[in-house]
Amino acid sequence: MKTIILDVSTNLMYIGLVDNNKFVDFETRVAKNDHAKYVIDRLDQLLKRNDCTINDIKKIVVGIGPGSYTGIRIAVMVAKMLGYTKNIEVETISSLLLLTSGYNGLTLAMIDARRGQVFSGAYFNGETKLEEKLRLLSELETKSIYKEATNVLINEDTYKINVDVVLKHTTKVEDIHLLVPNYLRRTEAEMNYDKTSQRT
Repeated sequence: MKTIILDVSTNLMYIGLVDNNKFVDFETRVAKNDHAKYVIDRLDQLLKRNDCTINDIKKIVVGIGPGSYTGIRIAVMVAKMLGYTKNIEVETISSLLLLTSGYNGLTLAMIDARRGQVFSGAYFNGETKLEEKLRLLSELETKSIYKEATNVLINEDTYKINVDVVLKHTTKVEDIHLLVPNYLRRTEAEMNYDKTSQRT
């Protein structure tokens, strides 16, 4: 059974191809805010390079965040579109876990959230040991887990993916229409709107 693994939660776009639970090939792209223009093309290139089409894909595993607001919306939108139109099973996974699933032992996964903040969570071989949350990096550095774990600030050089771990820690989407990203914080536009509303 052929599976696509998709994540766009950081400036790294990752698309992996798995066949019968074995890693086959992948595409990556590093950029800022323009992955939407390339994700379908890169998926198509990956499939053609491996002599298959989207009709051969039986499952999509999508990283639903936390991370880049725009990026995780892109990933979820593509998964929903293909899941619905091609009748492909969709499963979700934390982007933090997905992109650090290749690390052994206790791992503290972090994605830069700007202004001294990180989206973070800790895992031990796929099992959650510290809940996913938006945290101040300075506060996180005072926790014992920061000193005990392998600390990974996720980017194009530090991500590691283990297909076995990923496939064991997905959640099946029962209703594709209800699939939404895990933002973990409100958007800047929403916060600015609230500030404006409070003044009036």
